[in-house]
Order: sequence, then structure tokens, then C-alpha cells
Amino acid sequence: MIDALRRAPLLVIAASASFSMSTLFSSVKPVLLTQFVAETGVTRSMAGWFVAMPFIGIALATFVVAALLARFSYTRLVNAAGAILVASQLLLSVTFEVPFLTLLLQLVSGAAVGILMGVTSYHIARTPSPGVLFGIVDTIGVLLMSVMVAGVGIAATLLGVAGGFLFSAALCTLFWLLMYVYAGEQVVSRCQNDAQRDSPMLRPVIIIVMGVLFVTFSGQGFAFMFSIANQLGMSMERAGAQIGIVLFVSAFACLAGGVACARFGPERPLLCAFIICAVSWTVAIHAQSPTVFLAALLPAISMLQFSFPILLAFAGTLDTDGKWAAVATPLFTSGFAWAAVLAGVIVESRDIATLAFSTQAGMFLCALLLGASVLTRPTEDLVASAGDADEPLKE
Repeated sequence: MIDALRRAPLLVIAASASFSMSTLFSSVKPVLLTQFVAETGVTRSMAGWFVAMPFIGIALATFVVAALLARFSYTRLVNAAGAILVASQLLLSVTFEVPFLTLLLQLVSGAAVGILMGVTSYHIARTPSPGVLFGIVDTIGVLLMSVMVAGVGIAATLLGVAGGFLFSAALCTLFWLLMYVYAGEQVVSRCQNDAQRDSPMLRPVIIIVMGVLFVTFSGQGFAFMFSIANQLGMSMERAGAQIGIVLFVSAFACLAGGVACARFGPERPLLCAFIICAVSWTVAIHAQSPTVFLAALLPAISMLQFSFPILLAFAGTLDTDGKWAAVATPLFTSGFAWAAVLAGVIVESRDIATLAFSTQAGMFLCALLLGASVLTRPTEDLVASAGDADEPLKE
């Protein structure tokens, strides 16, 4: 236990670096989308695919990460995936005018990040307090977003799309190197004294589907935050400043989620998050004044930040090896891509106000899946959790 605690800070640094690579994709997305259209003349639809491909790659990594963990060490996986990621970003800076190569290299970049996130999630899931560690990691990643947005903006202003990818390559290199502070030693399993216990296949499917749907439906409003703000008479400059503050404050909800998960288990905090998310986004989307919009936006965004580490820790309870957490992490992250796609379809076919109904329906579906996850919990876990309310992570 002492050895695991000693290595925990190093693991947090490595995991924060891998998760920040995914945050980097989100940070450069709006800037690169605009620059692609301006420099290459591609349609907005095609430019949207360019910036969405990394998230699709992250999702595809799900299908290989478990097999890779079984065959290769932490260091070997970090070596290979990191090198592929940096090389892909560098190549993109000179081949971005070729649509096929851009799509392919963005997909490869995302897959590499998905593998790196899966590797670190695997090790966090095996620690005594995965919820808290995931909360710290997510907090760091979100806090870095404002710095990354500013950096890619400067790079794109100076060198256009090429500058954006060069900035991304430089930052990915830094994050890659930080992953080596953790050597990948086997940490003490929180269930080391128990026999190997794996959840029935249905339960992991329910939890992972619930997580992907939550990130998807709760993230719909992100794509149209500025559109709603503009409808309320806010300038782009004012909206950017105010929403930036909301994003900064909401980052600390990641840590709160990790602590809540460690104290109460995943089910109750997630149910509260589903309810608050549905209500907050409904108020924000139908707001009639900037004040009401921003006041509702804070809990709406915070609930997504709050829930993400809980979902990751929840996946970590599915086995004693951390393999399900490694598989779930890329899939949960892919929800950010599906959110943008779904929101675009809904707004194009109906209107922005319909996003409120869609979010409500999504949160209701997530609540049903959460109930199903409780019903499919192994019998011995139900008895254990009933007798030890202070240690709910022993699912």
C-alpha cells in the first residue's frame, strides 16, 4: 500500500499528460476548423470531419487496447503510441492540404492517444483510490485547456493550419515525455486479497453505454453555446470571456466528482448529476437573459466534469485487473465527438431549443441504465456494499 501511494503522484503526472492530449484535440478543434476553411477552401462539413477524426480514432483504440495491455509493457506501449502520435502531427503540418491524408493521419493520431489514455487508466483503476486520482487527472486536463486554446490561436495566426499542427506536435511531445516519469510498475490492486472477480458481460456493456450516452447528450449544448449567447445579445468577445470563466471554475468539479465517488460510490453521485444536467441545460437553452444563461451554464458544464472521473472509476470496479477501465476510457472520450454530430443534426433538422428535449431524454435513458447497472451487480458486491457504506469502491 505504501509503495502504491508513493508512486501515485508519478502516475497522476503520466495520466494527466495522456488525458491532456485528448483535451488538446478539443482545444485546437474550433481554431483549425476555421483555418481549414479559410486556407484550403474545403466545405465546413469536410473541415468538421478533419477535426472530428481524432475522437473517432480514440474510440477505435477501444478494440485493441485490452489486447495490447496483455502483450506489452507500459514503457513499450508509451514508446510506440507516443512516437506515432508526434510523427502524425508533424506530417499533418505539411500534408494538411491533401484531404485523404489529413483524415487518415488524424484518425491515427486519435488511436495513439486512445491507447495512451487506456494504458494510464488501466494503472489508475488498479490503485486503492481510482475515483480521486481520476478526478485530479481530469481537473488538470481541463485547467490546461485555456492555455492550449490560447497557444493554438497564436500559432494559427502566425503560420495558419501548419502552425496549429506544429503547436500540437510540440505539446504532444512534451506530454509524451512526461509519461515517462511513471515506470509502469505493477501497483497494489485494491482487491488483492480477493479471488479474481469479473462482472458478467452485461454489466460492463450497460455501464460503458451509459457513460458514452451521458457524455454525448450532456455535451450537445457545447457546440451551440456561442450561438445561444449571440441570440441573447452577447458579443463573441464577451461570450468568450464569460464562458472561459465558467469552464475554468467547472474544472474543479472533476476533483469533487472523484471525492464524491470515493465517499458515496458511483451510483448516487451519477444520479444527481443526471438530474442537475437535464435541468441546467434546459434552463440555459431557454434562457431569456445572459445572466440566467451563464448561471445555468455553470452547473450544466460542471456536471459533465463532475461525472467523468466517476464514470472512469465505475468502469474500474468491473474487474480487478483494470482492463475494463482501459477499454472504457477511449469510448467515454469519443462521446465528445458524437455530441457535436448529434447536436448538429438536431439543430439543422429542428432548432436549438430542441436540444433541451434531447438532453432530457438522454439523461432519462442514462438514469434507466444506471438502475440496470445496480440490478446486474454481483450478489456478493451487494452484500459487501450494504455492510460497508464507507468503502463503496469495493464493488
